[in-house]
Amino acid sequence: MNFERFCAANTIALITHAATQPMDLVKVRSQLLQEGKPFSGMFFAKGFQPMNIFNEIHQTGCGIRGMFCGLDGWLARTVGYTTARLWAFLSFYDYLNPDPRRTARIDWLIMAAVGGGLVAGVVTNPLELVYTRMQADALYPDSYKRNYRSFLHGLGKVVDEGVLFRGALANGLKIAALLGSMTHANDWMKENSYFHLGPSWVNRLLGTGLAVGAGVAASMPFDTIRVRLHTMRPLPNGVLPYRNTWDCFTKMCYYECNPTHSANASGSFYGGGYAYSIRLFAICYASQFILDYYHGSSAYVSEFWQPNRHKFQGGIDYDVHEPFTDAFNNIMAKRNNGVYNEAADMHPDGRGGYKSL
Repeated sequence: MNFERFCAANTIALITHAATQPMDLVKVRSQLLQEGKPFSGMFFAKGFQPMNIFNEIHQTGCGIRGMFCGLDGWLARTVGYTTARLWAFLSFYDYLNPDPRRTARIDWLIMAAVGGGLVAGVVTNPLELVYTRMQADALYPDSYKRNYRSFLHGLGKVVDEGVLFRGALANGLKIAALLGSMTHANDWMKENSYFHLGPSWVNRLLGTGLAVGAGVAASMPFDTIRVRLHTMRPLPNGVLPYRNTWDCFTKMCYYECNPTHSANASGSFYGGGYAYSIRLFAICYASQFILDYYHGSSAYVSEFWQPNRHKFQGGIDYDVHEPFTDAFNNIMAKRNNGVYNEAADMHPDGRGGYKSL
């Protein structure tokens, strides 16, 4: 983590999250409207379509500010979430894989993603809690609204209530599932697609689509639990409807996923999934083009091309960033140019090997 990476990540996040914030608002309200409702439907279709909810929000005349539910809250949440997620993941990644020349194994990446996601989720839970409540407030009657005047006002109310870390585990599991599921799905699809299609624009589209599908499937159950824990209020008897993450999960399974009531787990845990999928795909796909612009490279090809790889192949895996194979490349270049001298360039080191060039 460094200053350049901090600025680049947050710039990308602010651009993409600003463009897709209405879908996040639709997702949260879809999740809350579906609480406690068994239904007849398939997968995401639980009676609340994203465009219908978006149109209803728009018809209230809330405007852009209403879609963001307070620019200060949106800004604090976006910057806080992006910074914590990136910092935590990279810290675990560097600890598990200290050699920057080598790509970490899959299990190392997953461990870094899970560890970083859990830490980031717990650290940013107060920001998520306040902002989720601000997004949900318009659904309630006037006498039942929290009426946070600003993000800082809401944060102070949460501190007074003593619930800063309510739902922190679910929030951490959501980010951990998101980080741990998307990277390898994206890489796997791009590699296989590139094998068949070559440097085509379709590779990025397919890779992003598969990654988003994996991310939604893995993270949305925890996101639904997080939203319920963040927004819940005491029942008439003074008891909260959910004690913790596990209690919320078991109650959702028992009351809302019962097939005898024409209900199913996909509808209960994935309510609002259409809006979540649209937003996540837009963020991931647009971010790759912004990175292309940032690095000054052409789209698509830079993800797969390495200089000189097509010229030399020595029977071993070739990587221009690895010193051993870089030395091999220098030898082959000298041989092709007629200036190769085996005595000088491949001098035995006395241990059965050769000196590094």
